Amino acid sequence: MSEFWQDTSIEKIGDNLWRGQVSERWNVGTVPNGGYLMAIAARTLREALHHDDPLTITGHFVDRALNGPVDLQFEQIRLGKSVSTGALRFVQDGVERARFTATFGDLDKTEGESWMLEPKPVLENPQAFLKTPRFLAIHDRVEMLFDPDKARWMKADLSGKPEHLIRYRFRDGTEPDVLSLPFFADCVPPTVFAKFGPMGWVPTLELTLHVRAKPAPGELLGRFLTRYLINGLMEEDGEIWDSEGKLVAICRQLARYRASTSFL
Repeated sequence: MSEFWQDTSIEKIGDNLWRGQVSERWNVGTVPNGGYLMAIAARTLREALHHDDPLTITGHFVDRALNGPVDLQFEQIRLGKSVSTGALRFVQDGVERARFTATFGDLDKTEGESWMLEPKPVLENPQAFLKTPRFLAIHDRVEMLFDPDKARWMKADLSGKPEHLIRYRFRDGTEPDVLSLPFFADCVPPTVFAKFGPMGWVPTLELTLHVRAKPAPGELLGRFLTRYLINGLMEEDGEIWDSEGKLVAICRQLARYRASTSFL
């Protein structure tokens, strides 16, 4: 079993109640990554809603999550033939740490018109991409390679745009699927590092993911951009493309930037 599947495993322990274990292997410092928590929630919601694919899932992170057991309390909103919607409370030590809402369906049965304003990003020289230093537990789980033109902050040059273009995959060879996309939407360093350097704490307040297709096996390509940082609040918009050039997910999060500790 892959590390990701092992560390997002859940067990049903009652009516509308599941239990999981939040592993420290996906930590940013001492705090579990929010996308990893959302992946645990997505796996629970898949079981509860009886549809395989998250079409949209939103998480509000209301308190700092812990490493250790978690109770996953499900609330059914609507069960339908093509799509179903539910909510999930993420509870540790009697405290609600996050709440997730999601609509699940079947991506293999979605059909209709397709149109895109922007194509998949063109990689000018993928062999020149820069490796992220492995200074956090999460970096031992996922390999990330950055477009050097958009990762000047890694060389102490803060003249770049707050944008990442990144090739990434699980280090243990686990192939991406729809339940790992929440993790890939949130595992990259904050884009504001391009303006302030690898400094500060950037906790996610809210994260929304829209899944458009099942990812093919192989490396993913992510493009992330922040346009506004106002009064310490920033948005980060992302796109995730698979190895066949399909746009498989888009995401947006609201985070708070707090200038403090250096990560390097």
